[in-house]
Amino acid sequence: MFTHLRAPGARPVGAAAHTVAGGRSRPRFAAAIGLAVLATLALALPVAAHEQRTVEGYDFVVGFIGEPVFVGQKSGLEFSVTQNGEPVEGLEETLQAEVTKGDATRDLPLGPRFGQPGWYQSYFFPTEEGAYTFRIFGTIDGSEIDESFTSGPETFSEVEAATSGQFPVQFPATADLVSQAQRGSDAAGLVPVALGLGGAGLLAGLLALAMALGARRRA
Repeated sequence: MFTHLRAPGARPVGAAAHTVAGGRSRPRFAAAIGLAVLATLALALPVAAHEQRTVEGYDFVVGFIGEPVFVGQKSGLEFSVTQNGEPVEGLEETLQAEVTKGDATRDLPLGPRFGQPGWYQSYFFPTEEGAYTFRIFGTIDGSEIDESFTSGPETFSEVEAATSGQFPVQFPATADLVSQAQRGSDAAGLVPVALGLGGAGLLAGLLALAMALGARRRA
């Protein structure tokens, strides 16, 4: 019968293998914790960029869909309503919303967000940069609600010019293209007038020349 010999202080092979396996599990555990933290931060970021306000005992979180938002990009209103930390559902039936930019106002039909109880949204395409105001009004369980939320540095993101997010080539803004097209259309409308005036001037010149030649012959 053979006896296994090992140097003094050496660990058994089984113990070494156990230590290695345990050592490998620690980085995996740390990586899992890191991913969980990142996922939590990712979920919190959109809310942090929105305005939070308590109205009649209900907590509102309001902002643009997909901030930051650029001119011409599909976006819109999104908001959540909770009470004591619980989502309040069914408000698409009792609340209304509208958006205002300058002197223009548009109704925003509300719908619930799939898979996210207590969240509501309405899509539109902002066509001008700057501040927008969302108005949410109606009732929640008999309580009257009529609140306005305006984008800005202390609330939620304003709409940015499309050029601010373009790289490497920056295209002209939509408003500039519309203005140029309008100027081109106006100029094109003046062409017939210019041709008419030019033709009248030419005819008048020919008549004057004919009269001059006739007078010269009579003399």
